Amino acid sequence: MTNRTPLYTVLAIAMLLSSLFSLVSCNKDKDNDDNYSYSTSTQTTLIKSFALQADRDVLSNLDSVKFTIDYDNGLIYNADSLPKGTSITALKVTVSFMNAVRSAVFNIAGATVQADTAINYTTSMSQTLDFTGKTVLTVTSSDGSQVKDYEIKVLVHQVNPDSLVWPESWRRDLPGYSASTIGHKAVRQGEIYRIMEYNGTICNLLSAANPGEDTWDLQTMELPFTPQVSSFTATEEALYILATDGTLYMSTDGAEWASCGVTWHSLLGAYDGKVLGVMSGDDGFYHDEYPREEDFVANRVEDGFPVSGSSEMIMADNKWTLSSQAMIMGGVDGNGNVLSDVWGYDGERWGKINNIHGTALPALTGATLFPYYTYRTLSGTRRYARQQTWFLMGGKCADGTLNDKIYLSNTQGVTWTEADSTLTLASHMGKFYGAQAFVHFETLTASAASANMPRRVQSLVTSWECPYIYLFGGYDEESHLLPWVWRGVYVRMTNYPLY
Repeated sequence: MTNRTPLYTVLAIAMLLSSLFSLVSCNKDKDNDDNYSYSTSTQTTLIKSFALQADRDVLSNLDSVKFTIDYDNGLIYNADSLPKGTSITALKVTVSFMNAVRSAVFNIAGATVQADTAINYTTSMSQTLDFTGKTVLTVTSSDGSQVKDYEIKVLVHQVNPDSLVWPESWRRDLPGYSASTIGHKAVRQGEIYRIMEYNGTICNLLSAANPGEDTWDLQTMELPFTPQVSSFTATEEALYILATDGTLYMSTDGAEWASCGVTWHSLLGAYDGKVLGVMSGDDGFYHDEYPREEDFVANRVEDGFPVSGSSEMIMADNKWTLSSQAMIMGGVDGNGNVLSDVWGYDGERWGKINNIHGTALPALTGATLFPYYTYRTLSGTRRYARQQTWFLMGGKCADGTLNDKIYLSNTQGVTWTEADSTLTLASHMGKFYGAQAFVHFETLTASAASANMPRRVQSLVTSWECPYIYLFGGYDEESHLLPWVWRGVYVRMTNYPLY
């Protein structure tokens, strides 16, 4: 007689196999979703998250500090270090695990405050920890078969990353300078930096692609006029300068100079392929430009507009205007008053920008104005975002003394504040007026920025662009030309990118 398996038994086996297949499939999907490639046994000691608990007495938004868990190397760390001076001697933590664990013990050794000790997190979750020594978290799986050590580093900046530094070792000699130099002016023409140097007889044009270069190409110029070196200006296509009699001259190569046929009281700067100036009439001062548009009409300058002595005119593209905006600060108006105003030009008209009722700016001539960056803290977090910031430094006050403070604007020149002690000029730089500042991006590599330190970027970064400030020349209180180029940087921008 043939033995037959009952139908209900066959169905039961089929259902069991189907369930097992589904379970295996689900486990595979879960493993893929979590991006872990470790075996089931090692996953029993995985830490899911690590965080500091909130403590406003230590630091605001302390609980938002991001920690990276490096399982392979057994390391937990905050890639973005805490601010310089933050106390880490008594911090509470929150730890979660991928699976239930038998124990999680913090082993503290060599700390400055807390004695060497072992604290079981699963039974003493509210106890504070001192992270100034070596802290190791030992995790034991629920069945006791697996043990994993994690070294925990709570990193604190040793140098304030939100400071502006001007190392004396970065200082360079002013290109083209000699004891006989009486006039010196640096400009940027596209990607090339140009310097005009004049000793009263010989005028040289120096050129380089990097403002930090020690060697500049030199071209001696035969000028058919005596130049006002401080008026030297460049558009993308040409170089411009005023003669001492006010005549505007132009050159496309630095060798041949031709009169533009206009006479100006001052040259303000370059805008969209043309130069803007102020000309003097019998009844006052007027705006002018070169080359002129066909329908150009010279309008009288506004009350309080600087007819000379303002900062270099710089460009300020922003999201609020359809056209580029040029900006100047300070100077002297037609009545001889030294100004504290910021003026902007949109391609058609000039207007006063800063809120004069709440301005922090002093009245200055020869101030140095340039666009750079600072950082702001993202709301409710310990993360930082770069923001464009206008810097104003140097300049001569109305009483003849020199300004030694830096002023900042994060509102396109509308409002200004005096920078705090972290953003200052170094004492070894001295005071100045009439200096030129340029922001030049330079490539930094990971090896040059402590590549071995723990990081948490989303993808491998081997290099990044860092903006450095180059400050050329200027004059001291005795109107002597300062023979230096200073190089400065906001420290945070030299650090390896975190986000």
